[in-house]
Amino acid sequence: MPEQITVSDFLKETWDDYNSPTTSSFTKRLSQCRNTVNSLEEKLDVDRSSVSKMKKSVKALYNSIKKHVENEDTLAENIEHVGESQLEQEPCVDDAFNKFSTVTKELSGSMNELVSKLHSMLLFPLDTFLKNDLKGVKGDLRKPLDKTWKDYETKFSKIEKEKRQLAKEVGMTRETITGAEIAEEMEKERKVFQLQLCEYLIRVNEIKTKKGVDLLLHLVDYYRALTMFFQEGLKTINHFQSFIDKLVTQLETIKRTQNQERNELVKLRDALKGSMASYKEESKDPVKLNLLTCQVKLVHDDPGKKCFDLVSQNRTYHFQAEDEESMKEWISVLNNAKEQVLMKAFHDNTNSPCINQNVKELTGSILQIVKRLPGNNVCCDCNAKDPEWLSTNLGVLICLECCGIHRQLGVHISRTQSIVIDELGTSQLLLARVVGNQNFNEIVEAKVDQTMKLKPSSPMEERLHYIKAKYEQHKYAIITSTDKEDLKQDLKQAIIQQDIGALIQVYAEGADLMTELPDDENSGTALHLAIEKEDGYSLHIVDFIVQNSHLNSLGHKNKQGNTALHVCSLLNKTECMKLILRTQPELANVENNDSQTPLDIAKENNHEICIDLLKAALQGRKDVFGNVNVDWDLTYEEHFGEDQGYSDDDLESTPERNNKNRSRPPSLVTGASTLELPSNQKEGLDARDRALSQSQALYMKPKNFTVPNAANLQNITASQPNLAMNSSTNHHDSLQSHDKISPSGNGPPLPPRMKKPPPPPPSDKKHARNKSEPFPAEVIHRRSISDPPSRPPPPEFRKTIALSSRPSPPPEIDKTGVGVTPSPRPRAKSNSDDSKSSGTETPPLPLPRKKKSPVGQKFQALFDCDADNDDELTFAEGEIILVLREEEDDWWEGTIEGHPERRGLFPKTFVQPLS
Repeated sequence: MPEQITVSDFLKETWDDYNSPTTSSFTKRLSQCRNTVNSLEEKLDVDRSSVSKMKKSVKALYNSIKKHVENEDTLAENIEHVGESQLEQEPCVDDAFNKFSTVTKELSGSMNELVSKLHSMLLFPLDTFLKNDLKGVKGDLRKPLDKTWKDYETKFSKIEKEKRQLAKEVGMTRETITGAEIAEEMEKERKVFQLQLCEYLIRVNEIKTKKGVDLLLHLVDYYRALTMFFQEGLKTINHFQSFIDKLVTQLETIKRTQNQERNELVKLRDALKGSMASYKEESKDPVKLNLLTCQVKLVHDDPGKKCFDLVSQNRTYHFQAEDEESMKEWISVLNNAKEQVLMKAFHDNTNSPCINQNVKELTGSILQIVKRLPGNNVCCDCNAKDPEWLSTNLGVLICLECCGIHRQLGVHISRTQSIVIDELGTSQLLLARVVGNQNFNEIVEAKVDQTMKLKPSSPMEERLHYIKAKYEQHKYAIITSTDKEDLKQDLKQAIIQQDIGALIQVYAEGADLMTELPDDENSGTALHLAIEKEDGYSLHIVDFIVQNSHLNSLGHKNKQGNTALHVCSLLNKTECMKLILRTQPELANVENNDSQTPLDIAKENNHEICIDLLKAALQGRKDVFGNVNVDWDLTYEEHFGEDQGYSDDDLESTPERNNKNRSRPPSLVTGASTLELPSNQKEGLDARDRALSQSQALYMKPKNFTVPNAANLQNITASQPNLAMNSSTNHHDSLQSHDKISPSGNGPPLPPRMKKPPPPPPSDKKHARNKSEPFPAEVIHRRSISDPPSRPPPPEFRKTIALSSRPSPPPEIDKTGVGVTPSPRPRAKSNSDDSKSSGTETPPLPLPRKKKSPVGQKFQALFDCDADNDDELTFAEGEIILVLREEEDDWWEGTIEGHPERRGLFPKTFVQPLS
């Protein structure tokens, strides 16, 4: 190590040189001075790096605590809102919620003080230290010293050269020149060098003090503040403990009272069920139904366990068997018949025009439901009306202009297909059936306000920038976790809970969907777990992972060397296998640790359908993977809310009803599995949860049953695509009433509201994301996982329908009550059809002038108004209402300005535009 000079030696030598330059030996220590400076620069660079890292960690801690404080404040507000519930509650329950809210706010306030002290005691001093004393890069501090050293050497070389020249002229030779000889001539340069070195050492001393003593004093202050924070928090909790002990006793008493009330209601319900009567009528003509668009569902409120429903596109037929065993046999026959018809349709649709038409009818029925999902009436990106393009891997509908941008992004981001031109397979509609534009945008556009959102008239350059930011960078999604391990846990929970919303949230946060999941003994990926958990509810979860993962990652193996395709073969997951082979059929050749291919495993377990699919993949036949066999749940609430309320006898004397005009968008309905039903349900599902559940309802695949060997069941064969039966439908006596709002003052007459469909039954779990403006860049929180809602209970009174094999179609009822021949479904005209039409057509009438939408505008209330329904808005005269959407011609949905929690429907005649 080069010899260096200490600070004390530098002081001594410099003072000697200052007092007696001719006798000083300072010039001999110059090289040591330079070595010392070099060594100090290396140490300063290391210190600069360590202090910078410390500052970054303190800043990260500061940001995380600040986010925690914000989330805790939000939690306190939400607890308080829960306490202000509209349901009647015991006074102590409301007080308890308010108390918890107060305590949470106090703890949040203490933590807010702590984060302020963290900033002032640590973050600010470190930031100042780096910007002032340690600013710049390595070598910046020594630059003045290097300049003086260079000047000194230049002057010394010049004088040395002159001395040698003089000696040479007089015939002498000078080997070396001592410092004493040139001490006076070099005095100025030497003094400047000493001055700069002294300045440098002073700066180094200050840095050493601030990095050591001062920084430790700041840490002492912070940890004193931390101690005070914990003491105050403990004091608050201890003060709260006595209230907790008293509350527990009160809650136990309240719960016993509520349980007693519930038991009495259950007893009354069972008694009312026992009074239900069913009968059958065989005088009606049989009805032909396409099994591809039907579902068989149990009646979960049937006290005798003998009834089941056959749900078609527009009607629900109710059946009552002799006993429970007979009911299971009928369900088994129907399910197996439907299964075989589906398989035949999907494999032989090119050979049979009838089967091919049935598949098209099924696809068309699915698309009709997809178009009715919340938000699907407009483009997912720019709100253009009637989008005709589908992103199959994301499940959203987009317009033609935005579709062009999606194609520029590449198929690894968005795969687009036309829902008008292209012949889509049912596997391409899995995600579209359950996602919907509204739910998708609530996640990936969570931070977008109306000013940022694209418009139908937006130029292509603006569309390109916005869509890239939305789909490639996921710029507008809320970041709920910054830790990769937390994201993996969220991904795992989303799959276990079968929550497509949570899965999209994880995807929007940039998680690798094919990563190895934590706490997995077999080192399996998310796809392995999704296939294992797929039970007829969650095929779309598998599809989302397959379509939105890197192509090469689908072959990821677990510890046994099994790919996801091996797992499909092992567990006989045929529909999951179709999705994987559709994307990467070459995985059929991959071997596991036992040198077994998926085909070997399928043969070993005698899984015949898997064997056929894998052989088709090896032969390059991708057409067999285009359709999947699942229960698409092609029913809506409106069918149960309106059509179920009428039997055929009622329809004969009832004018035709217009189902298009309704007060609410219909919710999707999900029935339970064919023989399994949820055992418990929570009560209470508010209007917003019902709206969110519309597209989150998941289809279910009925369980297969053994076909009974009974003579009376042989009229129905597996090859029949149509099922003949009596056309009697369910009968449900109900009273129709109009929803209304009662004005407190003398207001105008209320516009009528159409009959509402019955609300979906409460689900076990709910998942609703709170909306707030503006959104932070990152919100650290945990998402709640929701289960799909089950379908509404069937009506209390039904008619039993007898099965028949007669093929005559059902009569339709016209407005006069007379049966008429059913007319074929209207079809869209193609361009070729237009070209063949007569040239004498009357010219088209001009389109009506579009009225200005009130959405986003503010209106002032003209009268006081009290709501009669849960989803309606109560307001006072003079309050300002912000319109959110048009529910009907005379009813709007809005919220009170400054009170976003006050939201609901109101008649537009009660308000005027705000001038």
